Amino acid sequence: AMPAPEPGVKGFLLRHRTFLLLVALVLQKCVTDVLTNLTRRTSTYSATSVALLSEVAKFPLLIVAVALFGGGWKRVAPTLRNTVSDRPFSLVWVSLCYSVQNVLYFLALSHLSAESYQVLSQSKLLFTAGLMMGIMQTRLRLEQWSALGMLIGGSLLVQLSEASRAVVAGGNAYLGGLWAILGSLLSSLPNVYYEKLLKEKGTDEWARNIQMTFWIFLWILASMCFEGNGLRIDLSGFSLNVWLIIALKALNCLLIPATLKYADNILYSYAKPTSIVLTCALSSIVSGTLPAPRFVAGMVLVLASIYLYNSPAPKAKAA
Repeated sequence: AMPAPEPGVKGFLLRHRTFLLLVALVLQKCVTDVLTNLTRRTSTYSATSVALLSEVAKFPLLIVAVALFGGGWKRVAPTLRNTVSDRPFSLVWVSLCYSVQNVLYFLALSHLSAESYQVLSQSKLLFTAGLMMGIMQTRLRLEQWSALGMLIGGSLLVQLSEASRAVVAGGNAYLGGLWAILGSLLSSLPNVYYEKLLKEKGTDEWARNIQMTFWIFLWILASMCFEGNGLRIDLSGFSLNVWLIIALKALNCLLIPATLKYADNILYSYAKPTSIVLTCALSSIVSGTLPAPRFVAGMVLVLASIYLYNSPAPKAKAA
């Protein structure tokens, strides 16, 4: 007999956790991008300090994540021991890529609208495909190659649409596009390598997550020294919205493990295009203007590319 569903709030959360995670991912992505774009255009603050504080906030959140999703509070101490003993230096270069990508995120949104950044950032699919072929020995189907071509075309249309808008706003659309695409490359490389590590037998994903956060934290500290400001955290220009951005970016360390445990990669396929469409719609409502035709065409191509790339392979016919 099938076990009876658990009653109450916990039962509701367990029954609908895939949908709830999708909602959480979409809202977190949309709100973070919109707030970052707004604050970077209306005030001046240190993106490095924001990145550093978001990493600091991740440490207690990761401990909570281990307790909630990794086996309970009894798993916290063993996970911390694995963090120190299980190849602690294996993610040094990976964390450097993430650290640089965090800075490029703020640079890109200083020049691009939130919806344009989201569309252009989907170019990571192109980089991910190439890296998976080289690192994971993954073979792509014809439909997936077609999807990559659509992605490139859509990104170019979005960039052409953004160029005229950014000049009026005082930004540089081409520079912002460069930062967005470079950031996509620097996030794709560690993502593929991290997937390879997770597929190794006996890997403690929580220990790896803590290691990653620790090394990103150290790299950001190093960048602060390189900038000549020492280890002083610059809080000038920080508003309530900036603190909200820090909290939202820190939530990545909870949303991603929860998604990997309770859902699958299909959830990401839904979350990405949904966040793009929602952000574009919200921006149009707030500004009272319709998106440019080239932007809409580019967005449609990118959304179609994501759908086509993630479509399941046709089943082989029985002999």
